[in-house]
Amino acid sequence: MEEVYTGKQLFITGATGFLAKALVEKLLRSAPYVERIIVLIRPRRGVEPAERLRREIIDSQIFDRLRAERPHDFLEYVSAKLLAVAGDVTLPGLGLSAADARLVQQHAQIMVHSAATVQFNEPLEVAVEMNCVGALHALRFAQSCPRLLCYVHVSTAYVNSNQRNVTLREQLYPLDFDPEAALAAVARATPAELERLTVNLMGTYPNTYALTKSMAEHLVVKHAGDALPLVLHRPTIIGASWKEPVPGWIDQIAGVGAIFVAAAMGVLTILPGNPRNIADVVPVDMAVNNLLLAAGLQVRAGAGPPLIVHCGTSDPRQNPLRWRVPWGVALAYFRQNPPARALFPVQFSMVQSPQLFQTRWFLSYALPSSVYSTAANALGDPRHVKQAARLWTLTWRARSLVELFKPFTENEWVFATDSMRALEALEPATPASPWWANAREVVWERYVFNFCVGLKRYVLKEPVVGVDSQRGVAHTALALSTGRMLAWDPDHHAISFPGLLSDVSWAYTSSRKPGYTKAGLLGRVMGLTGWREGMNHEASHVPRRHVESVGGVRNSVLEAPSVRAAILAHAEDKGLAIDDVEAEALAILERMVTRIDYRSVRKFGWLLRKVLRAMYDQIDVDEAGLARIRELLSTSGSSSSGSVVLVPTHRSYVDFLLLSYLFFGYNIPVPYIAAGEDFLHLGFATKLLRESGAYFIRRSFAHDALYAAIFREYTQYLVAMGHTLEFFIEGSRSRSGKQLHPKFGLLGTVTDCFLSGRVDNVQFVPVTIDYEKPLEVMLHQNELLGEGKIKESAGALLKSVSVLRKKFGSIAVQFGEPIDLRAFVAARQQLQATGGAATSNGGESESESDGAAGALVQDLAYAITDAMVANATCTTSHLVAAVLLMYRHGISRQDLVRQSDWLREEVLRRGGRVMGTEGRLPADCVARALELMPELVLTRRKGFVEPAIASREQYPNMIGLGYYRNKILHWFNHEGVVACAFYALDAFTAPVPLESGAALEAVRSSSSSSGGSVDLGAMMDGALFLHEMLRVEFVRQESAPDAAQLAHALQQLLDRQVLEVRGSGSGASTVAAVASGGGGGAQPLLPLLCNLVWPFIDSYWVAITSLFALRPGVRLAPEDLLKRIQWLAETMYHEKLISFYESCSLETLQNAVTTLENWRVLERFAEPNARRPYKLGPVQLRLLPPYEQENELELLALRVAKFRKLPHGAADTRDGFGRERQLIAQLPTLAKM
Repeated sequence: MEEVYTGKQLFITGATGFLAKALVEKLLRSAPYVERIIVLIRPRRGVEPAERLRREIIDSQIFDRLRAERPHDFLEYVSAKLLAVAGDVTLPGLGLSAADARLVQQHAQIMVHSAATVQFNEPLEVAVEMNCVGALHALRFAQSCPRLLCYVHVSTAYVNSNQRNVTLREQLYPLDFDPEAALAAVARATPAELERLTVNLMGTYPNTYALTKSMAEHLVVKHAGDALPLVLHRPTIIGASWKEPVPGWIDQIAGVGAIFVAAAMGVLTILPGNPRNIADVVPVDMAVNNLLLAAGLQVRAGAGPPLIVHCGTSDPRQNPLRWRVPWGVALAYFRQNPPARALFPVQFSMVQSPQLFQTRWFLSYALPSSVYSTAANALGDPRHVKQAARLWTLTWRARSLVELFKPFTENEWVFATDSMRALEALEPATPASPWWANAREVVWERYVFNFCVGLKRYVLKEPVVGVDSQRGVAHTALALSTGRMLAWDPDHHAISFPGLLSDVSWAYTSSRKPGYTKAGLLGRVMGLTGWREGMNHEASHVPRRHVESVGGVRNSVLEAPSVRAAILAHAEDKGLAIDDVEAEALAILERMVTRIDYRSVRKFGWLLRKVLRAMYDQIDVDEAGLARIRELLSTSGSSSSGSVVLVPTHRSYVDFLLLSYLFFGYNIPVPYIAAGEDFLHLGFATKLLRESGAYFIRRSFAHDALYAAIFREYTQYLVAMGHTLEFFIEGSRSRSGKQLHPKFGLLGTVTDCFLSGRVDNVQFVPVTIDYEKPLEVMLHQNELLGEGKIKESAGALLKSVSVLRKKFGSIAVQFGEPIDLRAFVAARQQLQATGGAATSNGGESESESDGAAGALVQDLAYAITDAMVANATCTTSHLVAAVLLMYRHGISRQDLVRQSDWLREEVLRRGGRVMGTEGRLPADCVARALELMPELVLTRRKGFVEPAIASREQYPNMIGLGYYRNKILHWFNHEGVVACAFYALDAFTAPVPLESGAALEAVRSSSSSSGGSVDLGAMMDGALFLHEMLRVEFVRQESAPDAAQLAHALQQLLDRQVLEVRGSGSGASTVAAVASGGGGGAQPLLPLLCNLVWPFIDSYWVAITSLFALRPGVRLAPEDLLKRIQWLAETMYHEKLISFYESCSLETLQNAVTTLENWRVLERFAEPNARRPYKLGPVQLRLLPPYEQENELELLALRVAKFRKLPHGAADTRDGFGRERQLIAQLPTLAKM
């Protein structure tokens, strides 16, 4: 298609109109080698066409995308491509000057006539002059252009709307009058005659627009002849864009948009019509692509009969939209986000009965308006009289809208799109094609949402957050939309019976094979009530794998060679009889295995539906990712795809249930879930879990060879049988909100199944589950301060029922690209063959990691983890928490909104996604976030927000806020360590290497002489040190290219003009903060970056400081040392020696101890038992010899201290924070440790 328009010159009339404006933008963006576009613009109120071109087209928001894509030459580019000429289509020769006419005639190769009046209620004489006379003038001018290859007349599909109850083809239907005679009659008619003429000509046409467009088509075809390549382009009701240039773009109130706005304002509450009728709305970008494809087709075909093209969505081949969808979506959106100038609350419904509509209109509009007007006039109060007149005007306008639009809601037309095959032959239709023109690409619920957002953003000019240009147009083949996971589709049955039992109906019909309405009692009853299978409420069925009987599973597992060998070894080792060991093995297996029963799955699905609806507003599912899983499972029997293993993140107990619920609702076989034995004590809930796919394993069984063999064999049996497996690679829930390092045991077991040849392939699917408000956030903050974990039990489950009364916002589920294990192994082998280095563990040490297979498992584990992190999302709650932790003494609500929205843009700039913000005002997003965090946030003064830390007992709330903040860390951590290094070196010299034994004086803080700048090399060395120190916090492998990542982070800060490099010819380069710039300068990005990392630095510094108590020769159990470190951290915070209470987090302190072990500062050891030398005693920790010396440990403490933020009121030196004696002087209790 781009080739069709390369080197071509186009002439477009009506260029300031909605469709033509989108046409111009599309050509300039997708066909950049078009030679020129000449646009006809009528001078208006003394404004020249060139000025109108600039104001109404070039400066329009429709060009924002092109401006972003061509930031340096946008104006130069469009100025070279666009030329405005003055004219008027109602005048002969289009009112062009002689020079302009010659210019157009000599160069125009494609002409698009889109100028028209689109007002439905235009007087007949005005509509005829513009739509008929103007069309003839445009045609005659086109015939005077010798180089013309194609003439496109933009019409409407409703030119044949006088035909009813018939499929309208792409042809010219005969009129029952002569259009030329009618044209002449209108021209000479008196006003009285015009009224009669209008009635006579209108007949069953819905309005003068459709009538005059029909007349114009016949006139154009009659006078064009066969020599002119003609296209009659017939769009239906044109609405906002689907995806180009941005989702939801619209700049006029017309058509269905006018109804949406009137309803949003509260002016229109009822409309006559059938909500099940087809709403033939077509996105403007689809209409533009359709027009350009049709023109391209006719350019290639040359002269001949006219090409008539319908552009609509009513054809059953074109994904029809029914009125109930736009009204339902728009009503929900505008209720949640009413316009700022709304007059009344949003209410809307369609009334099918004309009599009922008239009754409701009288009671809702006519009667109140008349009564109020009568009362106001009787009282004589000028204010009430004015308000009554205003109400009467609103009533009249609402009625006018009803009369204009009701032909399209009370009637239904089907416009055949037979030309689509020829158009798609010209440009094959794919989701990624820039010339798509098929409505099958449109997800209607999402489109209507984007439409509503566009109306608020571009028409009502409200500063709502725009639609995600990628996610906002996601399209899959799934019929079941995400919203229906919590809200039932009303268009699936003929009578109301199933609607009375919507949850029961959903549970009964989900995950069913086709034909269920002809089997079973409830199924047959539903079939008799008119239930239709395969409608929008159902996704297509994915067949389940064969499930063996209980006896078959026992034989397959317990008779496996590896299990038999383990039974024999266990019997020999323990001196037990084989029968006794076999009984023990059977008991282990019985305790472990799942027994999936879809009757229980349906009960569980019904229960979860109730629970999730009570707790959550929305489950946002990545349906494109889910479609990939469906495709994998549909072909899982083939050697190319293999078994599917789901690997989700683990933040909440809800994770255990969510994927099973989604798979059940989307008609996919539920997965087998590896769950801890903690869940065996939930009574009836345990049985429900087991029969819904859970199998239960111990958290640790390294010293139980029999259990390990049974576990491995059962897991590999499930994979070999082709069942979908699910396990949590992190091992346990993350209490801090950050990604945890992967565990390798279960992953190694599945990988061994492939390496041993039991399966041809395995597909690992990383799944990222994010919560707007985590269910257990308050429990997590207590656990991170050392409080014990609440054990799972039936009693604890019953006590937790109270959470159903709380709201937890929304959930987002993202599915990463499947990792093909066979391809992964092959790629790794090829890398090693070409000299690539094997990787090693980032802090994890398990038996599975030994040897080549262990290295493979590690690489795979981190690949899965990276995919989880890459697909992560956040919400405004996480942004608000991050801002509040920067302003711990409080911030005005206005500034909180501004800072949160700025932070949202920073996340988007780094490729992240902020859920729940589209189409909402930033202030509303913040209000929602504050509502979801009442325990953590205070609003004590009007318009002033602060963390809920008024008393010492509330300090743990900072850890709760830290949980939310940590969700955004992975987008900023590289820049954060660079910022902290810059901040530290801005006033102090760079530290010496960790391994150096130089004197403490070598790292004393000293004033920098660089005048507010720091040495570039020293800053990057410091950043690399911090990056290495925080390796366990921000999950990555040892082989990760740290230096390259930090160099990229620095470049980002330079590009944003946050930092700048000041180089000299021969001297070292320095770095300084920019006072102001494109990224807001050093403020507020640098403080944000530092505040994200500083709490972790304090934790590590406290951990190192606590080691002073281990000298000389002191040994402690790891848990005892951790308790002492946490006690010290809390004491230091209360003594104002550290700035962040989050630094007391047990998880971060544990990570610090792990890092010190990796650095060989600490050593973990176990001595032989004195009485039983063959057994080892308890594990202990001790300092390694180099750090038992005074200077070495102090040197390390000082080096870390240099990167800290000093507490408020502390002396401006970090030297004292690294010396043992000075610390003990400031904190005498340190000596008691």
